[in-house]
Amino acid sequence: GDDPVCRWFWEVVRENFDQETRARLLQFVTGTAGVPSRGFSVLQGNDGNIRKFSIHGVDASQYPFPRSHTCFNRIDLPDYKSKEELHERLKIAVSTSATGFDME
Repeated sequence: GDDPVCRWFWEVVRENFDQETRARLLQFVTGTAGVPSRGFSVLQGNDGNIRKFSIHGVDASQYPFPRSHTCFNRIDLPDYKSKEELHERLKIAVSTSATGFDME
């Protein structure tokens, strides 16, 4: 949409993340590192129902880092003030989630 944070998110994924980081992001949000063979439109939540990949805006003062809800294939993205801040925080979130470290 027109939301700058949402736009920055996709720009960062497209322009700054390599294949491995994109796979980690997918793992972070959906719990699986691979896209279904029939594409994102048939992405399932862990309850077996179709759950589209979604971005939910949250208050950055309450949640400094992106959070994921793998059962809903949803990422909670704080309302960052800059694309650079989003890039840094997202990179930290997806790399630390691979180690099982929780940022709550």
